[in-house]
Amino acid sequence: MTQYQGKTVDEAIQNGLKKIQIDRDKVAITVVSEPVHGWFGRLKKEAIVDITIKPVSVTKTPQSAKVSAGASTGATSSRTTQSKLLKNAKTSPTFDHPSGQRVTAKRDEDIERNVDATADVRQREGDHPHAKSSLTSAEVADSVVASAETTSTVSTTATMSSAVAQSQTAGLTDSMSATTQLTPEELKARQQANQARLDDNLEAVANYLLDALEQLGISADAEAETYHHGAAITFMTEQEGLLIGRHGRTLNALQVLGNTFMLRQGMQHFELMLDVAGYRERRASTLRRLADNTARDVIAGGEPELLDPMPAYERKVIHTQLAKNTHVTTFSQGREPRRGVVVAPR
Repeated sequence: MTQYQGKTVDEAIQNGLKKIQIDRDKVAITVVSEPVHGWFGRLKKEAIVDITIKPVSVTKTPQSAKVSAGASTGATSSRTTQSKLLKNAKTSPTFDHPSGQRVTAKRDEDIERNVDATADVRQREGDHPHAKSSLTSAEVADSVVASAETTSTVSTTATMSSAVAQSQTAGLTDSMSATTQLTPEELKARQQANQARLDDNLEAVANYLLDALEQLGISADAEAETYHHGAAITFMTEQEGLLIGRHGRTLNALQVLGNTFMLRQGMQHFELMLDVAGYRERRASTLRRLADNTARDVIAGGEPELLDPMPAYERKVIHTQLAKNTHVTTFSQGREPRRGVVVAPR
């Protein structure tokens, strides 16, 4: 080990490099110990580093590359000779052997498939009169016929694909036209069928909900009324408070069951609303008053307020009521069923 000392690590390294007269990137440096200081910063022990010269890697020249200029042809390996022959066969303007001619002809045929084979052979024979063509006239004729058959096949396939696509497009257009161009009688019959299906589903969901109320000990009757995007079922009972529940929770839970039932019947984008003794209208009025009072508190205090969680149709009442208020803004926050409306100052 070659160790050098100094007041600091850098000074120890510089001392070692200066002594052995070598660049820093050519050595490996290991810090043996850091400098030790005593009272008042006095140096108690110097830093020690170990400097080792990195080994120099020598790249050996491959023996196959060492070819003497005066070596005889017999001393050259068969692999080297074969490589030279292949290289000459690709670059030489003449064909020294029939096998080299076949290789070149095959390569040209693979690269230039759309070139006339007969013209290609004639050009080669004209440029190289001493070379013999490896393609006979029969092979040239077969190549031309095969090229023509391939072109014909591709053209026929493209034509058939185009015809199939046109027929499919025409069939789809005809089916769409047949669907959209209904006679008044057919349209009326379809509307009547849809209405009959809706009536059957409403009767089924009403019976389902009445059975649920009976399990809760509530005796009631139901009436259904349809509108453009849904339906409303109104219950008649003497136990209105028990059916509505605290803040309408029982009625809202029954409404979730009813909408799930209609969804399972295939009624997509259908809204079912349940009501009893005009509760929904009274609840909407209460929500509108709540929205106005909350907006006044937010404007006065300057802080947003989060209302209690409520269903989507009740949140919509809050948003609609405060939509034209220029001093506050509303947005929903949270995840169902704990999603509520936030009223915040603008």
